[in-house]
Amino acid sequence: MKKATLLLVLFAILAISVPASAGDNDNTKQISASKAGKTTFEGTLVCVGCDLKKNEGARAACKTTGCNHAIKTSDGKYINLLENQYSSDLIKGGDFHNKQIKVEGVYFAKANLLDVESYTIDGKQKNWCGHCSKMDGCMASKGKM
Repeated sequence: MKKATLLLVLFAILAISVPASAGDNDNTKQISASKAGKTTFEGTLVCVGCDLKKNEGARAACKTTGCNHAIKTSDGKYINLLENQYSSDLIKGGDFHNKQIKVEGVYFAKANLLDVESYTIDGKQKNWCGHCSKMDGCMASKGKM
């Protein structure tokens, strides 16, 4: 199975098994299950496959297909990140793996996907910079370059 297909299957399974409109997370309660809304999530950036394999015995193939990160909230729910230029570094994980994170964006409850607008990790806020064409903390994004 190709990596993209495998990731879509994983997202579909998570969306079905962990509905965002159910549960006690205050962020998901505030957003209607049928509409998108701007919100903030806090948690730990984890590889969903590795985390499920370790804690639930899932048959994840991250060593073959690569890791795919999401925000794991304090109540154990995963908030998946919409794949685009704003979230690509987070989804890959890299140096951010298992770090505490606060992410702001538009949450699409039906799909359990957060379209990232900015995030704070290790006390540093990252925003999209048109000058650098990436999420960073440079001064160009604030018009001071």
